[in-house]
Amino acid sequence: MSSPRWTGWQAQMTSTQIGARTLRPDRLLAGYLFALCAYQIGIYCWPGGPPFILDPRAGIPVLLINRFSFDNKVIYPVEWITAGWLILMATLIFFQRKFIKLYLASEIVLAAPTAYYICVLAVRHGGDFAPGFKDLILTIVLFVVFSLVPIALALWQIGLPW
Repeated sequence: MSSPRWTGWQAQMTSTQIGARTLRPDRLLAGYLFALCAYQIGIYCWPGGPPFILDPRAGIPVLLINRFSFDNKVIYPVEWITAGWLILMATLIFFQRKFIKLYLASEIVLAAPTAYYICVLAVRHGGDFAPGFKDLILTIVLFVVFSLVPIALALWQIGLPW
């Protein structure tokens, strides 16, 4: 049985249809960011307040409390601003790939307090916070999922070599 011969317009139509079905990598990053937004908003809407150990941006409240002596009247709006920023970046990246560098820079800034917090927990064994080893591991896992994976995806998108 022989295969049918394709004419030019049929081959072009098929490649266009196939191209439309392929997932653009920048949309993969945007979808991942939308999933992270859903998690972050779910944590911030937790009844009775967000559980600190599940906060993906745990370093920001620690920084605001310890270095600047802010209370929850400042911390909660800052947490919601970070969630809103993530939604904005996910939306912009979904429609315009050119915002990946802006997202990358902002993610590094937002991740820095949590990286610092993890280092303090690991080196000083928590100091005033004194969390358990399981809490440290959970914080590291959340940091990897919320910061390092998206940073790696963004770097892959802009074409930086590993």
